Amino acid sequence: MKLAVVGATGRTGRLVVDLALAAGHTVTAVARTPDRLPPFAHGTPRIAQADVGRPGSLLEPLAGQDAVVSALGTTGRTATTVFSDGARELVSAARAGGVGHLVVMSSAGLETGHLPFAQRVVTRLVVDRLYREIHHDLARMEAVLRSSDTAWTVVRAPMLKDGPPAAAPRVSFDLPLPGAGTATRATVAAWIVRHLGVAATFRRRIAIADG
Repeated sequence: MKLAVVGATGRTGRLVVDLALAAGHTVTAVARTPDRLPPFAHGTPRIAQADVGRPGSLLEPLAGQDAVVSALGTTGRTATTVFSDGARELVSAARAGGVGHLVVMSSAGLETGHLPFAQRVVTRLVVDRLYREIHHDLARMEAVLRSSDTAWTVVRAPMLKDGPPAAAPRVSFDLPLPGAGTATRATVAAWIVRHLGVAATFRRRIAIADG
């Protein structure tokens, strides 16, 4: 499979690149600053420079790809449009380039109604205050995808951490995952690579967490 990974310099993006190379895929690592790409253990991807904030910059890297994974992130907690702007650019370039599957990362924090009362209070008082602006833009990103005709998959992860992949991660389709405390980046990356092009995940929101 021909795969492009947007946001390949991030801690999850680089894992997706390496696991996809190990699986035998032909990978294009797309980054705003390619010099920040690390060496990869399982091969050398094609490298493309692009910035989702610059309209049209994804057209060339995404042309002819079978699948695209977006691991975009932001380092601050202030108001941002990187996710929603990125989604518009991704959808446009995917449509123009004939991409068959678009996978984007989102947050389990977008839905909290299923949480126990005490946890909802903590989430509202602490987590929402810290990540409110990011969550607002992730919600806008998901709305962009829903309004498109793209075969997308949204992967909603809880708090990410480093570490090995879970042997048996818990997964839920279109519903919040009770008790989803954390997931390693390796767990998320491995699930994404295993499900590239899987039609059962198209236009679905996947909640994932370690066991």
